[in-house]
Amino acid sequence: MIFMLEKNESRPKILPPSMRSKKRYLVFEVISSDKITYIDFITAASESMFTFLGDIKTSEAKTWFIQNLFNAEKKRGVIKVDHTCVEEVRASLSLVSIIGESKSIIKILGVTGTIKSAQQKYLAG
Repeated sequence: MIFMLEKNESRPKILPPSMRSKKRYLVFEVISSDKITYIDFITAASESMFTFLGDIKTSEAKTWFIQNLFNAEKKRGVIKVDHTCVEEVRASLSLVSIIGESKSIIKILGVTGTIKSAQQKYLAG
């Protein structure tokens, strides 16, 4: 049995901007003696968030690690977070002590409302 969609029902409806959840961008820097990879950072940060915040609060934070803004040489990057959970995510990232196999800490450089301002203020230079 094949279901045909009408012309108006070809795609799901998109929420208007007023109903979408607000987001913030955390710009971070990893301080460590060794080089770190993007995968090692995601693993360490995710484990820290699940341990500190738990499953429910971690899912409410809606964290998104933006891969193309991660610079392995400068050890800087950007994480997208829901605006209600910024402080909780900052606290959980501060608890990271080992990334990969090297001792390291995560320093939050700033919080912005757009990717463009994050690039201009913290990543350029």
